[in-house]
Amino acid sequence: MKPLKFIVILSIVSLLALTGCSSSQAAMQREKAARKVSYVTIAVPIPLEFAEKNTKFLQGINLALEELNKKDVNKIKFRLDIVDDQANFKTAVDLAQGFSKETGVLAVIGHWYSDICLPISKIYEEAELLTIVPTVSNPELTNKGYKYIFQSITSDKKIAEKMCAYAKSQGYTRIVVCYEESSYGENLAKALEKEAAQSGLVIVDRRTGLVTGEQFRSAYDKWAALEFDAVLLALNMPEGAYFISRLRQINQEAAVISADGLDVADFIAELGENAEDTVIVTTYSPEDSRTQLDSFIVKYQAKYHEQPDVWAIQGYEALQLIAHALEETGSFSPAVLADYLCQMEPWPSVSGIISFNENGEIEGREIYSKKVENGQFRYAD
Repeated sequence: MKPLKFIVILSIVSLLALTGCSSSQAAMQREKAARKVSYVTIAVPIPLEFAEKNTKFLQGINLALEELNKKDVNKIKFRLDIVDDQANFKTAVDLAQGFSKETGVLAVIGHWYSDICLPISKIYEEAELLTIVPTVSNPELTNKGYKYIFQSITSDKKIAEKMCAYAKSQGYTRIVVCYEESSYGENLAKALEKEAAQSGLVIVDRRTGLVTGEQFRSAYDKWAALEFDAVLLALNMPEGAYFISRLRQINQEAAVISADGLDVADFIAELGENAEDTVIVTTYSPEDSRTQLDSFIVKYQAKYHEQPDVWAIQGYEALQLIAHALEETGSFSPAVLADYLCQMEPWPSVSGIISFNENGEIEGREIYSKKVENGQFRYAD
């Protein structure tokens, strides 16, 4: 999802110095605290306004909470501490510091944006606080050798592979890559470049920062002169909606393939007719016939009277993963829980038969492509 565009490096350096001093002691206290109460607290720091407006993440995680509290995993209940990090780095740092010192917090689900999550994950790692990251697909998260950080969303590398495979399946060979100036956009653009080269696709232009109509028109004229076939997007909303609307003003037929940054609840409503023929690569298809997904959809519709989205699944599964580790280990130790998840046998879940590799990156999830046709999404696979 959309990363923050500004990071205060000095703040994170100084705050990290405060975190590591008594991390092992805090972890032991966290385990002891969980054994003394009838519930465990899971912190969920997210940008509330964005999540509520654009996704069904909160519906998904609250559905999981309701189910688990009926089940009494390890004879305890779960409590969610859902807090607003306001998509603000300083606010997020303050929250992370607080969670790390609070022995009543067993685990964290968050943060939402790459440019917040990547540096702040170091705070949680130093505090030995189990953290599930359900919205940040940046591969940098899992290449630091962390033990307590788990990325439960498909990485940009795999999304890039699917985007390029779809382009190739449609006979597109000359590609434009447009991305936002953020760690999310820049890393996905790099992944697209690498995968395009391996797939035999030619990237004729790589662009960011198209703000004005004049800039957009100039860029498009170049693409047309270079005989492009399709545009691959590493954007989020609302930038993605702006880009596609501008493109449709010039060329209604231009092929657009986007990563899941544009897979938000109001995508079609936001763009209207301009959404037509846009392809989005995502990790959720309601047409998948797996038992776990079918059961989730039935329960979700019964509770909320609407279809879930990919972010509802991400919220639901993040909490279920923590509960699964608790149930299988019978332990409240962050180290034991982290070790279990890292070595977990493939587990049939809503999103697939999943596991984590040694770096904490999720494996086993399916990836789909969907296309807007007549105002609705049609799933191609």
